[in-house]
Amino acid sequence: MRKPGMTVTAVLAGVTLSLAAHAGVYLESTDKSLGSNGEKASVSKMWFDGGRMRTERTQPDGDSQIVVFKNQSMYMLEPKSKSYRVIDKATAERMGSQVSEAKKKMEERMAAMPPEQRQKMQEMMAKMGAKGGAMAGLAGAKPPERTVKNTGRTETVAGVKCTIWEAIVDGQKEEELCAAAPSAIPGGDEIMKTFREISSMLSSFTESFGSKGDNQPWHDMEKINGVPILTRDFADGKADSEMRLTVVRKESVPGGSFEVPAGYAEKKMSFGPGAAQ
Repeated sequence: MRKPGMTVTAVLAGVTLSLAAHAGVYLESTDKSLGSNGEKASVSKMWFDGGRMRTERTQPDGDSQIVVFKNQSMYMLEPKSKSYRVIDKATAERMGSQVSEAKKKMEERMAAMPPEQRQKMQEMMAKMGAKGGAMAGLAGAKPPERTVKNTGRTETVAGVKCTIWEAIVDGQKEEELCAAAPSAIPGGDEIMKTFREISSMLSSFTESFGSKGDNQPWHDMEKINGVPILTRDFADGKADSEMRLTVVRKESVPGGSFEVPAGYAEKKMSFGPGAAQ
């Protein structure tokens, strides 16, 4: 007698659902210096599936960096120490409170300083705050202005046509991003959606420090309207490194790829004394 639910149709349906749940996209790229120092290229691998992302970057010395994004949280894994740090809403609230407390103490300390010393301290903090992040919120400084513009130029990377956008920071070209139409990349729409969710999460994180995230690189994804498959970094007006897509394909992604491995200990992120622990 056949058991209920064990028909061929039911089994095939279960297999189809299982495959759909783990059908994702795989991207691989190389990151290399454009100088003549003979430095080997690093390799970056990225998997996307259902709003989740995993990236692995292998350095020439064999060391690796792993980042996992899911459920509006980012996990930074450190395989050597078997530890991880997480950026999420709770982390933002905790660090935001630390920044507010540090700012209050700094204001009290500066109020007791002689005018000349106070002015030097304000100038020093303004320089540090211009770099953005938590220090910008602490110093009350305006971060550098970052804009992106379409140059109209195009390139072809891994057989995919893309359009060059320039990222300008305080009047200087800092980066070029070659963005491909989502339709030209397998799973391009899902990649774009995931990148924008990451942008939203990171923006909320920086805002917890009292610093707007409009000037941060992750905001570029809301403007370039494409998947960046080539990025070039510039220094003093010259390109000094680039990350170039080499492989893109549909690929099943094991669900465990987006989990923190067993045995990894969490290192709390913090601002101020003990922040490095």
